[in-house]
Amino acid sequence: MKNFKQELKIRGYSKKTIEAYLHYNEKFLLFCKKPALNITNQDIKDYIEYLIDKKLAKNTIRLAYNALQFYYTKFLGKKLMKNIKLPKRDQKTIICLTKEEVTLLIDSIKNSKHKLLVELLYGSGLRVSEVVKLKVGDVLVDEKILIIRAGKGNKDRKVIISKKFLDDFPRYKTPESYLFPGRNAHLTIRSVQEILKQAANKTGISKNIHPHLLRHSFATHLLNNEVDLRKIQKLLGHKSIKTTEKYLHISDKDIKNVKSPLDY
Repeated sequence: MKNFKQELKIRGYSKKTIEAYLHYNEKFLLFCKKPALNITNQDIKDYIEYLIDKKLAKNTIRLAYNALQFYYTKFLGKKLMKNIKLPKRDQKTIICLTKEEVTLLIDSIKNSKHKLLVELLYGSGLRVSEVVKLKVGDVLVDEKILIIRAGKGNKDRKVIISKKFLDDFPRYKTPESYLFPGRNAHLTIRSVQEILKQAANKTGISKNIHPHLLRHSFATHLLNNEVDLRKIQKLLGHKSIKTTEKYLHISDKDIKNVKSPLDY
């Protein structure tokens, strides 16, 4: 596992992914009670079945599978993953905010720093982990572009920024300063969650408001405005277009254009 961890680091995997891949490979070997070099295709099938029987979430099972696949296929060079079918992902309905609800949420926040943060979550469709690490120098005011450095998959990307954000942007800070400073370097994800929770309580919006909901709303509203799906994929930093396609199911523009037979 030590050499495996080193390989993952060299390939640039995030700390979170490395921990997950090590965890599931170690759990798998404990389940099999045999060394890695003696593992068979049937052992992997038995383990996947074991995880299903434990009623683990389908995404968790897929993560475990990916961890085993990387270790045995890419690291050890073995062909053990053939004919292993995974359960299909759950197609859950994702609720997003309306534009009116987003405006209500932002306007309810009196702290200028917190308001700026929520404007970014929605107006640029950022992940909360990306927002808290932003530095003043990442905002290219003249180009009206924001640079996300080492986002998911350790990749940089450029995203749009709203005029409203630029109007509120603090230009007096040094480029290396965190845009949202906290007690230890930058604001924590937990703090952002609390900011949104308090804002939601003020507005009385009944939906479960969390940082990723604003990202969902950003993508869905762009789609409703007929922005090309490939452009949305690029802005969100999705590796696969399939990940972005889930917003086709969220968008209710086509549904709203259908008249109920009760009204004919």
